[in-house]
Amino acid sequence: MRKYLLATAAALVIATPAAARDGSPYIGIEGGVLFPKSTHINGTVDFTDNTNFADVGNTDIARVKYKTGYDVDAILGYDLGMFRIEGELGYKRAKMDHFTVDSAIITALNAGAGTTYTADDFDFDLDSHASVLSGMVNGLVDFNAGGVGVYAGGGVGRARVKVAGVSDSSWAWQLIAGVYAPISDNIDVGLKYRYFRTGHLNFSESESFTAADVCDPEAVCSGGVATIGTNGRFSSHSLLASLTYNFGGVAAAPPPPPPPPPPPPPAAPATQTCPDGSVILATDACPAPPPPPPPPPPPASSGERGR
Repeated sequence: MRKYLLATAAALVIATPAAARDGSPYIGIEGGVLFPKSTHINGTVDFTDNTNFADVGNTDIARVKYKTGYDVDAILGYDLGMFRIEGELGYKRAKMDHFTVDSAIITALNAGAGTTYTADDFDFDLDSHASVLSGMVNGLVDFNAGGVGVYAGGGVGRARVKVAGVSDSSWAWQLIAGVYAPISDNIDVGLKYRYFRTGHLNFSESESFTAADVCDPEAVCSGGVATIGTNGRFSSHSLLASLTYNFGGVAAAPPPPPPPPPPPPPAAPATQTCPDGSVILATDACPAPPPPPPPPPPPASSGERGR
């Protein structure tokens, strides 16, 4: 029984820091690595003279891959117990790693303009980057066992995405899961995973091009306008470390005190042994001794006759 009581007391001590946060606000900062997914680029080619060549309609012409970036945010929330609600302001950034152009669009452009472009001519400045500024509202389900918390949920909000100098805004959503543990009465540390995705983004950039000086004699080379952009989405995975400060809340009631030990058994009363060998209480009087037996009759005198 003593072992069970000690184990119960230890569990209460461990769980107390997390339980004391229910019904309280909190703030936190988070930061870690960002893994953006590839972005698809659309494009069109409009020739000034369509005598021999048709325009190229909006089509998928390229794909941008990104390097691993970083993701940071600040949160302000309220712990309702099993549920939490929080506001989040986040910033993500990653450099371009690789830009792959579809050869079909290069062939169509060269055919119409008489040029000799190659994929290397469309290798955009890879020092460019993508950045995302977002404001989200998250709802989380929070479980706690033995002082370690586990939570999961999601959020919605608005995001502004900037890629290679052009930007657009859209609605966004995210999925969240994480674990945390208290290191003091008010501070938690944790690890968090996030999947983030925006709605459709619409930004584009146009460049004029001229026909080649030397052109196929049987063809009419034409200049025109090439437009590239995207109506796709930005999405990413993130792995973040978190540091959270809790403002307290109503502390959990302490466990009731253990019951008092049972009283000791009453002491045995003092006794005495009387002359007759009986044992009685020390406060009682021994019984009186019995009277002595009567003396025997005297013996008869010798020579005396009876009458």
